[in-house]
Amino acid sequence: MANELGQKGNLLDTPELCAYYSNDRLLWRNLALIGLCNIGWSVATGITGPLMVLKLLEVGVTEGYQGVVGSVNSWLLSFLVMYFSWKSDHTVAKMGRRKPFLFLAAGPIILSTALFPVFHTPVPLVGLWLMMIMFGNMKASTFPLLNIDCVRRDMLARAQSILRIANGLVMFGAMRLTPSLIDRAEWLPYVIGAALLTLSTVVAWWIKEPPISNPATHTFKPWSAIKIGIRDRRVIWLMVSIAMIASFESIYASWAWIWAKTTLGLDRNDIFEAMSWASLVSTAIAFPVGWAIDKFGGFRVAIVYYFLMLGNLIVVLNVHDAFTLTIFVVVMTIAAPLNDGVEIMLYKTADPKEVGSIISSLSFFRNLYGGTLLFCTGLLIEFTNRNYSVIFIMGSVLMSIGLAVLLIYRRKMSGDKMEVI
Repeated sequence: MANELGQKGNLLDTPELCAYYSNDRLLWRNLALIGLCNIGWSVATGITGPLMVLKLLEVGVTEGYQGVVGSVNSWLLSFLVMYFSWKSDHTVAKMGRRKPFLFLAAGPIILSTALFPVFHTPVPLVGLWLMMIMFGNMKASTFPLLNIDCVRRDMLARAQSILRIANGLVMFGAMRLTPSLIDRAEWLPYVIGAALLTLSTVVAWWIKEPPISNPATHTFKPWSAIKIGIRDRRVIWLMVSIAMIASFESIYASWAWIWAKTTLGLDRNDIFEAMSWASLVSTAIAFPVGWAIDKFGGFRVAIVYYFLMLGNLIVVLNVHDAFTLTIFVVVMTIAAPLNDGVEIMLYKTADPKEVGSIISSLSFFRNLYGGTLLFCTGLLIEFTNRNYSVIFIMGSVLMSIGLAVLLIYRRKMSGDKMEVI
């Protein structure tokens, strides 16, 4: 049954699950609802998040401070993601396993977004920022699992690409519109973002989760999720590789807006215009990338990703104005989706009942690494007087180590039929 449904490497052990994954109409309905919810959240946070970071910089919360807060949060999230994911795996509720956590997290996040433009001093702004981050951890640890729960394993990458296409089109328009909203009133993007978060959260109510019931047989322990996630010790190599191979991209994502503001000297309108092209380009390449991952496997796609990112290092070292920033953003966007292939190597081997524990084990490694990377790059930026070239070169070196770790994993999995995924 599993092979018929594309659940490669897993057993769908109930007729209800078989019926769920065989229902194409339900699949596309869920994808549409998940897409609407994800679009609303990603557009709202994609617009307000950079504005918050830039506003914090303006009131004196420097890169070093922001790096420390971000890194502490990533370290904390390493453990929180295991708890929330484990808890959602074992939640038994009429509405499903994942949705209750979205509804719990949404209120504080929406409130933080709406109140952020009201204040103009560091203490309340940092407080609201921290509240948004903490409840964002709950949402980020649980709701994205629906993208895996509701989709057959044989079309995971293509389903993700469909969501990316829809999100990219809407995000492009939103990024283009935001500068004019800011010109009218500073508070306007935040209020619209809060409204969008509210509407997209309501939409999630109608998502039908798969009929998986996995009641907890023991209380949570910090090692509970990891114990499940790394039953096969070889997967540790894959999880470490997933974290490290994205180093260059992670550094770019963490510091791009502040880098463009402080080092390139661009105003918010120029930055939004340059960044908006990322959404449009990701839309154009999303489905071909998803098809390539499903067709050729994550390992081959990861190799292409690595060499494209090495090329991006050359590009970023020659960015000096809005035009060259736009070129860099476009090149980065072409390469970035290919990194999904490495993660999908893990997703396709995950048992449906234990997705949360397996993915949270990955998040444990990734957030420990990401927090350390953010902490170090934040200090380097201040220590080198905002010489961002240093951290981009550092990202490329760490990415190369990540590829080496992936090759070790590939060798250790040699002869295992699951390795071809």
